[in-house]
Amino acid sequence: LAGLQELQAFLERGFEAFRRQGFTPEAVVATSTEPLDGRESTVRNRSGRLTDLIAAALAHEAGTVDVAFFNGGSIRIDDVLPPGPITEYDIIRVMPFGGKTVKASFDGELLARVLETGMNNEGLGGYLQTWGVRRDNGVWLVQGKPIEPSRRYNVALNDFLLTGAETNMGYLTRANPQVRDVVELRDMRRAVIEELARTYPAKK
Repeated sequence: LAGLQELQAFLERGFEAFRRQGFTPEAVVATSTEPLDGRESTVRNRSGRLTDLIAAALAHEAGTVDVAFFNGGSIRIDDVLPPGPITEYDIIRVMPFGGKTVKASFDGELLARVLETGMNNEGLGGYLQTWGVRRDNGVWLVQGKPIEPSRRYNVALNDFLLTGAETNMGYLTRANPQVRDVVELRDMRRAVIEELARTYPAKK
């Protein structure tokens, strides 16, 4: 019993820290109708329902963008969220490090390079999960059209990716002249909470 009380006290201290960051850990934000796969074997190798929702959340948070992407290694839960109630604490467990959503503009040449690197990072945390883009016969298509190297594209991404610290992405920093118009938005977890609430309205 003493051990259980200690665990409860530990959890409460953690919840207090999240409350100071503006979260309400116990709040139910959505009632999902399907499993959301956050296992490393999924998120570092391919897209799934959870990664698609997170990428869409970044896109919607940034407003009008052509592409959104984030590194699969942002997802740390290594588990599946089963159908049913999802709390703010569940989202914190999915992405414990958070980080801000960032809107920026990239030259097409840089965007193609980043996407290529992200694909080649398969199996690693630097594998990119995307929205608004797909690869067809070796060509990257944004909103259905091939990337033009000299055109500028509006992009939503998580701020960690602009540090140059991701695997094989040392070139991707705010100092890169092909990155412009950087605007920091809210913690990406806030965007994900709102995306889930829209997609799976919480049952009263």
